[in-house]
Amino acid sequence: MNLFTEYPEKNEQELNNLVIEQVKKQIQKLYGDKPSAKRDTHAKTHGAIKGSLEIFDFDEEAIKRQLVQTIELSADKIKSLSLKQGLLAQAKQYPVWIRFANGRTTVENDYVADTRSMSVKIIGVEGERLKTSHELRTQDIITQNTEIFFIKNIQYYYEFFKSVVDSPKAALIWLLTHPQQFLALQKMTGPTPKSLLTEKYWSGSAFSLGLKSDFDESKPGHVPVEYPAVVKFAFTPVSPQAPHEAIPFQSRAGIPKLPFIDRAKALGFSKDQPDNYYRDDLIQKLKKPDAQYCWDFGIQFQANTQMSIDDVTVLWPEEQSQFFTVGRLTVNHQIMDSQEQLKFGENIQISIWNGLTVHRPVGALNRLRSLVYPIVADYRHQRNNVNYQEPTGDEIFN
Repeated sequence: MNLFTEYPEKNEQELNNLVIEQVKKQIQKLYGDKPSAKRDTHAKTHGAIKGSLEIFDFDEEAIKRQLVQTIELSADKIKSLSLKQGLLAQAKQYPVWIRFANGRTTVENDYVADTRSMSVKIIGVEGERLKTSHELRTQDIITQNTEIFFIKNIQYYYEFFKSVVDSPKAALIWLLTHPQQFLALQKMTGPTPKSLLTEKYWSGSAFSLGLKSDFDESKPGHVPVEYPAVVKFAFTPVSPQAPHEAIPFQSRAGIPKLPFIDRAKALGFSKDQPDNYYRDDLIQKLKKPDAQYCWDFGIQFQANTQMSIDDVTVLWPEEQSQFFTVGRLTVNHQIMDSQEQLKFGENIQISIWNGLTVHRPVGALNRLRSLVYPIVADYRHQRNNVNYQEPTGDEIFN
């Protein structure tokens, strides 16, 4: 294994085709008899909100000096790295749309154990684009409040997804016979944050920072491909006031710490009482005139080959490779409670494969996502009669 290198998975093309077949079955199973369709995962939208992402004029040489101490590369190779590329090329402020959601395939009450996602669509980004991009001037970054994923490879993804399509019982049996995956899933979905506006989010999977001059886009998934650098992204909640100290995790009040205690009962909810805690929290917090919430935008380099690119169940420890702050995401006071704006959040199309070539998604599961995302988005838009338009950041809702 080499640093900054992604590797093909055994029988990858065949497995990709099998997954695609199951994805089509799943969206038909979920929405085939319904008047409209949602996403096959992250189905519950809490809201779409406006924000801005400021890219800093960060000190590239200072970062390189620290990388010399952590990355298993020679000082000369680290010196040759180009960090100010693509989205990071220059100090600039971009408008963004942010979609907050739960991770499950179906719309559930917010007290249900789950991951929470923050998908960021950065608007007005110029540069050479990935051919998979569905828009012309945006860069999408999808993050969730967990550092890892619980499925390690496409083979496992196919097996688990097929079991999900078959039945809840089949999915449970697969998890129980794969205890490492089951424990990872429990760890991912256990925390229930107090607010999505003060939660930390990670990309989980990795992305290139630049391409080699001889890069051939037909090679990934077939042969090992090396990149100039490979990074992960994170958004860390910080105080809006200098010195912008990190905000520690806080749990939603009343959520029991033991995993198998009835959460609805502990919170005092009746059986049929809906819980839209996170949307309500977004609306109430952001309608305050002085509302302001910030996240430091950071990049983390693969420091050694034990920090796997292809196996996203492997944690990249921050003690071995820190996140370097290169920007700040800010959300200010706004009224975002209209059904029209919620519908916009439902319809917005966000994909890690929409963006610049220099930020190419890497790793086996990321390659699979390039095939699955368009299928789900096209199905959803067709079923909902959506004539999709690229967001401009100037959208106004009543």
